[in-house]
Order: sequence, then structure tokens, then C-alpha cells
Amino acid sequence: MKINYNGQLITTSITVKFRGEILRIDDVIIDTGSSHTIISPDILEEIGVTYETGDSIYEAYGIGGSVPFYTKIMDRIEIGTKSIEDIEIDVGILPKDHKGLLGLDILKQHNFIVDLKKLELRN
Repeated sequence: MKINYNGQLITTSITVKFRGEILRIDDVIIDTGSSHTIISPDILEEIGVTYETGDSIYEAYGIGGSVPFYTKIMDRIEIGTKSIEDIEIDVGILPKDHKGLLGLDILKQHNFIVDLKKLELRN
């Protein structure tokens, strides 16, 4: 699938299904420096994703300090033609205007190749 490069970030689109609700999220940053895939709670709220008792909580650390996250099991996510069922996604506050980060937990586990010359993401 084609990916976008705006001179600073590489982005793609993903589709998330949660409890029967489906949401397409554009401009998700492909982040090989992130160990986890993270989506903003403001975005996922559209399909009813909220923190519930029992959701795992942890703290992520980066250049800007630390931020709390919780995890949710999504029914499915789709990245191009790849469909991944029952996958754990982190939900947490991201920097302004960032909807999500597609991290190594999905990129590596599902053998995605980021081709920067052709601006393609494939597996």
C-alpha cells in the first residue's frame, strides 16, 4: 500500500474494528522507533473505546517525559490488505495533531516492509 511522506513524517491509514464499530484512521505515523502501536483516545472515542476496570495501565517514557497508557483488545485492525484479529492496542495521549503511531509490535510481528524509495508499506 502507498504511504505518505510530508517531509517530516511517514504516515498511512488503518481501519479499526471494536465491538462491531468500524473506524478508518488516516495520517497514522509509521514509527519504527516506537515499540508499541498507540492510538489517541480522542480518535477511538468515536467507536466507544474508553477505559474500563481491568484494562492494563502502564507508563511510557520518551524525550518529553512519561505518559500513562491503557491497553485494549481490538476486534480487528486492517493495514492495507493485511487484517489482524484480536490485537492489543495502546490508548494514550499523543502530541498535538497526532492520531496514532504504528509501532514495531505490529510492523515486526507481521513482517511489514517500509520501502522509503517507493513509499510503500507491504508484507
